[in-house]
Amino acid sequence: MADYYVVSNRGPYSAHLRNGQPVLKRGAGGLVTAMLPLVRRGTVGWTFPISTEAEMEALSAGLYGKELSNLDPVPVDPDDYDGAYNRISNEILWYLNHGMFSLSRTPSFDSRFYTHWKNYSAFNESIAEHLARTLPAGAAVLLQDYHLFLVPQFLRKLRPDLRLSLFLHTPFANPGEVSILPSSVAAEILSSLGALDRVGFHSSRWRDNYIAACQANAAGTAGATWVAPLGSDLAELEGSSAEPPVAERSAELAQLARGRRIIGRVDRMEPSKNILRGIEAVVELFKFYPWMMRDVVHLANCYPSREDLSDYASYAAEVSAAAGEANAYLRSMAKILGFEPPGDPIEIMNSDDYPLSLALLRQCDVLLVNPIRDGLNLVASEGPLVNQKDCPLVLSRNAGIAEVVGDSATLINPFDVRETALALFSALQLEESERASRAVRLRATLSSHSPALWMEAQTSWLQG
Repeated sequence: MADYYVVSNRGPYSAHLRNGQPVLKRGAGGLVTAMLPLVRRGTVGWTFPISTEAEMEALSAGLYGKELSNLDPVPVDPDDYDGAYNRISNEILWYLNHGMFSLSRTPSFDSRFYTHWKNYSAFNESIAEHLARTLPAGAAVLLQDYHLFLVPQFLRKLRPDLRLSLFLHTPFANPGEVSILPSSVAAEILSSLGALDRVGFHSSRWRDNYIAACQANAAGTAGATWVAPLGSDLAELEGSSAEPPVAERSAELAQLARGRRIIGRVDRMEPSKNILRGIEAVVELFKFYPWMMRDVVHLANCYPSREDLSDYASYAAEVSAAAGEANAYLRSMAKILGFEPPGDPIEIMNSDDYPLSLALLRQCDVLLVNPIRDGLNLVASEGPLVNQKDCPLVLSRNAGIAEVVGDSATLINPFDVRETALALFSALQLEESERASRAVRLRATLSSHSPALWMEAQTSWLQG
């Protein structure tokens, strides 16, 4: 019997069909890194929904059980999952918590929304009913993220003996943003979260938003909260960095850089990552200091994300167009000034290639992480830990990890392109001794956090 039970929208393995046969592939991310060793030891049971053909066939073939005996995939209605995941979680709750709505156009809560909200509710209820049937008396349940906001209200009624917590991996919207939701929906979410024993966040800023939202809504009772930033797994990063594909990608990046210093970024291709303003900031930098085009290049690996969402697809197209226009403008400016850059000043790659991302984090001279808003942002942790050049970190103050690193990074307003450009310039101008000093402080701070410590913070209250 497990000590506690993790419940998430995705499990540690994804399923797909290869030559008509189901196969499993280990997922990425801090949650998988933190949980899998505990699942292997039998300490943790892991429940997650499945709905696709590949997932169902993997279940029928017993693949999940062959990987780990404590995995608990739950078949759910595909329509409920689609409405819950793609329509409510991705298009409403994710945008709400990241402050990403364009309020002159979105959202619109029409009859389609309310149909999808029923899907979201039914999806959460099906998960709760499964847990109620299968969990032992007094079990501790660790819910993960906004996909499961309504599970607490259903599960508390069915199994009042269970101990319930939820950790939110995104930001939490402020009270004004929560009020965008239909009143009944906001009330239901906050009431459900109030049924938890504890709610956790990566940053005190998101915790404070949650408490303020509860205070502003009569249906909300915040209850006990805690803050525990997730850290990177240093041993895994170092092990992955030593593998041959990373060396191969490093050589490819060196050819692309052509001796220039690298302003690097690694991000999913999604609107919250603020990639367009990153490009604008690099253009601004070269407008201020055009001669830097001779020895500085912006290399960004922005790998695909949620390509089936029109907003994501159009954003990716905008990024590609912006990079092309920027390079044309910068080359024309250089020509007027009488020189030719060694290559394009901006290179946007879109390869879902972890060795490439890791190589870029290792080789960049400055790391730019400028999200509009992020629950944490592990790239800002992974980069400084693996970088070989003592790279300074230029970081959005709206990333949850900004609270962790403090003045070891240069914090910027992600909407202020000029401030970002000047921060990049200052980072490039740092003396080697100052770069080294900052890098030591940054690594010491970041290495004091880890998936294991984050997991301990989630579970320590259970022994109380």
